[in-house]
Amino acid sequence: MELLQNSGQTQQAEATAPQLDQQTTPQDTTPNLQTMTAQQLVDQLALLLQQEELPDRKTVEQIRGQFIRRKERQNEADANQRDNLEAQEIRLGELLATFKERDRKRQEAQEALFSENKAKKEALLLRFEELFNENKEGTEFGELYAKFTHIRDEWKESGSVDQKDQAELNKRFYTLRDQFYDLKAINDDLRQLDFKKNLEAKRALLQELRDLEAVKDVIAAHRKLQELTTQWHELGPVSKELRQEVNTEFKQLAGALHKRHQEFHDKRKATEEENLQAKTDICVKVEELLIDGVLTTHAAWSKATDQIKAMQAEWRTIGYAPRKDNDMIYQRFRAGVDAFFRHRSDFMRKAQDHSDEVLKVKRELIERAKALRESTDWEATAEAFKKLQKEWQEAGSVSQKYSQKIWEEFRESFDYFFERRKKEGTRKSDVYHEARKSLAIKRDILKELTAINEGEEPENLRELLTEYNERWKQAGSVPHKEKEAINAAYRELLDALHGKLRKHRSERRLSGYGASLDNLETKGSSLQTEHARLQRHLDRQRAELNTYENNLTFLNVSSKSGSTLLSEIERKRDALVADIELTEKKLRLLEQKEREAVPEGE
Repeated sequence: MELLQNSGQTQQAEATAPQLDQQTTPQDTTPNLQTMTAQQLVDQLALLLQQEELPDRKTVEQIRGQFIRRKERQNEADANQRDNLEAQEIRLGELLATFKERDRKRQEAQEALFSENKAKKEALLLRFEELFNENKEGTEFGELYAKFTHIRDEWKESGSVDQKDQAELNKRFYTLRDQFYDLKAINDDLRQLDFKKNLEAKRALLQELRDLEAVKDVIAAHRKLQELTTQWHELGPVSKELRQEVNTEFKQLAGALHKRHQEFHDKRKATEEENLQAKTDICVKVEELLIDGVLTTHAAWSKATDQIKAMQAEWRTIGYAPRKDNDMIYQRFRAGVDAFFRHRSDFMRKAQDHSDEVLKVKRELIERAKALRESTDWEATAEAFKKLQKEWQEAGSVSQKYSQKIWEEFRESFDYFFERRKKEGTRKSDVYHEARKSLAIKRDILKELTAINEGEEPENLRELLTEYNERWKQAGSVPHKEKEAINAAYRELLDALHGKLRKHRSERRLSGYGASLDNLETKGSSLQTEHARLQRHLDRQRAELNTYENNLTFLNVSSKSGSTLLSEIERKRDALVADIELTEKKLRLLEQKEREAVPEGE
């Protein structure tokens, strides 16, 4: 009775060993089904069914689920896509039917095998129980022990059974095994020898458990722990005085490894939650770009496209989200990106349609201008041309591909008509009347330019100045006494507006130069070398400015051509002054970099 009680304690000690989590979540190494087309998904299932080992149900269900998503997102208006999906759906149905039949047979075969193995194990348990009856009848222990070892070996080779039966069968076997070892009739020498062998084997397993603490791959270590736990329970008991010691050490080592495994999964779960939040934030940013009224211009769409590409790149750097959310968040992101590019295509198509319509209107204006160019009704035709010019401006913009070409074609009829009128000549009163009209037009132009100069700078300032310059030229001559004042006012406004353009260009160039200085050393150059080069460039600019100043001093501006040349030289001089100012700013920036590069104390 005492031996049976000790045996029960051994069984209880081993039965209370830590129950380890069987559900690990290693990253999926199967092909990325989310990136496959409908046809590729069906082909993947066909390939899996051609292999000797039948795929598991989860993989097949994932393929079917991804196919359904492709079908839900299909373009109903695309007949080719619809026909292809229908054909692939038929194939998928046939493959799923094949899998279902083969899976049914696999399940039946597995259940039959489990049933057969269970019968073997129950038969072995009956034979094991009979050993105790033989012991009562006086059978020699050596013979009993030989039968026991034979039963034990057959048990190890008897195969797997259903999970619901395995624990109970093992418990019965381990109980009989411990009772056999504790029989009073067992030969002490043989029992001690067996205890010694079991102790050596268990200490070897304990050492393997200690070694697992150094394994960095937590999942691999956990799998090995499961193997060692199975081996531990299959080994027989050790001597009574050592059982508590080895069992306690086993529980401590296994418990520590289990805790490490659990902490790993807790940490990964927290990381996956952070990844989910990061991916959710990206989805929100994408969806904010889809709100009506946010993107209304080419520039806005171009900037948003760069943002989408940056978010796609960022998405690829973020790890997995929790398994239950990973596919859902990806589908949300994919849907948002697809919607963005679909709306972008719609915008570009509408913008192109509008540009084509404006181009059509302007071509009609060109034809109307050509029809007027031979007219000799100078007054009425001039008014008609001015109305055409107003219609041209109100029509809107066309793409840069056609803008300059059609403008020159439109202006050619104006030039031709007004040149004819100039050659034909008109009465002086008519000339003065036209000059007064031209003066009114140019004053209107000055008002418009003043409003632009005093208001917020438009993005297309350069194009506007070109158009205003053409309008100014087309307006014609003004009365002689008004000419100098109005031209001076016009030049002053142009200088101010061109100054804004040069200022922005200068700021961009200075900003780019500052960035280039940061990488100067890595390119094999030095700040001193750049300083010398920049100083030489400034000296050349100053010498060139002196030349322009001398030319302006001696230039004869008495003729019309001389006045034009003077204006051109003044414009070039002003541009050169702006370039010199930019070079001086670069030089000051470079000197600051040199001072920063000098170590303290020197």
